[in-house]
Amino acid sequence: MRFDFKATNNQAEYEALLAGLKVCIALGADKLEIYGDSQVVVNQILNEYQAREEHMIAYLDIAKRLLRKFIVYRISQIPREENEQADALSKLASATTSIRSKTIPVAHLIKPSTAESEEIIIAEIRLSPGNWTYQLRKYLEENILPKDVVEAKRIKYRSTRYTILRGELYRRGFLKVLQRCVADEETGKILKNVHSGVCGNHTGGKSLAHKILRQGFYWPTLFAEAQRFAESCETCQRIANDIRQPLELLRSLTLPWPFAMWGLDLIGPMPTGTKGGAKHAIMAIDYFTKWVEAEALVHITEANTTSFVKKNIIYRFGIPSIIITDNGTQFDNKKFREMCDEFKIANYYASPAHPQTNGQTEAVNKVIKHTLKAKLEAKKGGWADKLPEVLWAYRTTIRSSTGETPFALAFGTEAIIPAETTFTSLRVQLYSPEHNVDMLQQNLDELEEIRDTAQVRNSAYQQRATRYYNSHVRERRFQLGDLVLRRVSPNTKDKSVGSLADKWEGPYIIKGNVGHGAYMIARPKGSLVPRPCNAQYLKIFYP
Repeated sequence: MRFDFKATNNQAEYEALLAGLKVCIALGADKLEIYGDSQVVVNQILNEYQAREEHMIAYLDIAKRLLRKFIVYRISQIPREENEQADALSKLASATTSIRSKTIPVAHLIKPSTAESEEIIIAEIRLSPGNWTYQLRKYLEENILPKDVVEAKRIKYRSTRYTILRGELYRRGFLKVLQRCVADEETGKILKNVHSGVCGNHTGGKSLAHKILRQGFYWPTLFAEAQRFAESCETCQRIANDIRQPLELLRSLTLPWPFAMWGLDLIGPMPTGTKGGAKHAIMAIDYFTKWVEAEALVHITEANTTSFVKKNIIYRFGIPSIIITDNGTQFDNKKFREMCDEFKIANYYASPAHPQTNGQTEAVNKVIKHTLKAKLEAKKGGWADKLPEVLWAYRTTIRSSTGETPFALAFGTEAIIPAETTFTSLRVQLYSPEHNVDMLQQNLDELEEIRDTAQVRNSAYQQRATRYYNSHVRERRFQLGDLVLRRVSPNTKDKSVGSLADKWEGPYIIKGNVGHGAYMIARPKGSLVPRPCNAQYLKIFYP
């Protein structure tokens, strides 16, 4: 060791002693024998001499603090002639500056060790009785137990899984890994480093805690803190998966007569049609008979949607009582509302209560598109030409909810399909023009009873579906002032980053409860979002 400060002989002897103790601690020694030729230093350690100078008291305090880290130690004074090798090294270190580092390592001390004593004292003060490792260390190092009998028994029981190694407290894990016991002020840094550091993968709370355990760290509240840390990670919240579990109880819609309530929706974009270039389709379904009307469209405009309702619903089946649509601009516009006012039709925009306008229309959309795929095979551009065939197939197929075909509920009799004329079914073989009118009139007389039976079946079907749906519901409520994230929509998605775009945006503040799981939201320092947002698109934001 070479000093860059003025030191007395006794200071130099203490510096050598402290350096030796630090090396032994770093190597993990727990039993130590010390030989020194300084009568003052050895006897002060053995409490036979008293240290009076301030700097000597500081050196003695540091030496005793380091010696407490050993289970057993013994210090002995030896004659100077028995310490020739150490003397030779000390003279060599002070005599020349050209010592080769591979032969003899030389440490340069810029300041005395006593200058670091304040830092050592501060580090020990931080380990206050409030720290969870304090009582364990006191027992393992100094065999001191709390005065409380119950607490003392608990410390003794817990201490069987703990050990002191190189001055650090370790826990023997069940994974056969020694886990360093982390003080309270270090837990946040470890969580952040493992969760989102260079080797972090923004894992969930439980996985994060297990990873920290396997890396060799432990504290009693590890799993709870890891869960809270993962929940409050803003990056994790923005890229989290969509919530698939239903949040609101199912509300069924039924009316006791046909063609009184219709649901409207759009299908598309579809492949460009080979004839006319149609890219979209507008579809309507009657809630009672399940009758479906659809039409291919080149452009989605206010005029097209209004014309479709008049031509395919009002002029064919009469003025409906209710029309349910989503809140898209093709339905939520001045011209469409004026038409509804003209014919006294109640127009319900149901998206706040149900994000997909209504489940009935969405279900039929899937059936229509599935049948189109099967019919078109490779020729997807001909979908507009095949659309009437698909509608006919749907109208003449029995629906499980009613037990009847939409055609029969609408007109009182079953439609004749091509298979009956090709292979001549019984009613085709026995067809008689004279009796046909009478049979149709008789069917019309029975139609009311058939519709009543279908209504009962439909209600029972809805009750079964509601019970099943509600069994999976996990209701989620927000309070005024809650911070929430909103699912990113196609209109707000950052297309420049492609599939790496965030799935959630915000945060927003809950400003009002519209009902049926819909809320008014606003930016923390911005204006109110004009339309209500369904709870399915929202989730709590943890700052």
